[in-house]
Amino acid sequence: MNVQTTQDLFTRRLGDIHSSACFMAQHIPSFVSAAEGKDLRKVLNLYLDVVRDNADRTEAALAEGIKSAISRDPTSVPAMVDDLFDLIDGIEEPSLVDTAIILSSTEIGSFEAQRLHLLADVADLMGQGDAKESLQKCSQRLRTICEQFAEIIHSQSATKDLN
Repeated sequence: MNVQTTQDLFTRRLGDIHSSACFMAQHIPSFVSAAEGKDLRKVLNLYLDVVRDNADRTEAALAEGIKSAISRDPTSVPAMVDDLFDLIDGIEEPSLVDTAIILSSTEIGSFEAQRLHLLADVADLMGQGDAKESLQKCSQRLRTICEQFAEIIHSQSATKDLN
């Protein structure tokens, strides 16, 4: 895809985010399977719901008046997921698996939330109010999931402090 306009750039980046959301929707169930903690599995399932919703929202934004919504392979997220699976494979202490999942999931979620926020700003500059609102909602929902991951870390450290 040749990038000649702001719309072209917006479409390319939104396509990447859409592909990343689809990729994550395929892989989060593996995170759930690897997780030991009940609270972590619950938040990961919420994360999966948010990612699926984001995939639907970004697909709708791509379909709205964009003539060349080319599906792309996500650029950064697969490397982050591969890194997590490599990390899990190398962990000898089972109690560290949940921490690795939380850290990596937070990193991925924060990365995608920031990209969505920036694209919402671009949509606003282009006068695409509906896309802006939808992308802002996607970003905020990912930030909320990241906050829930942080709460799990804090609750785990508080429990260990009591022992």
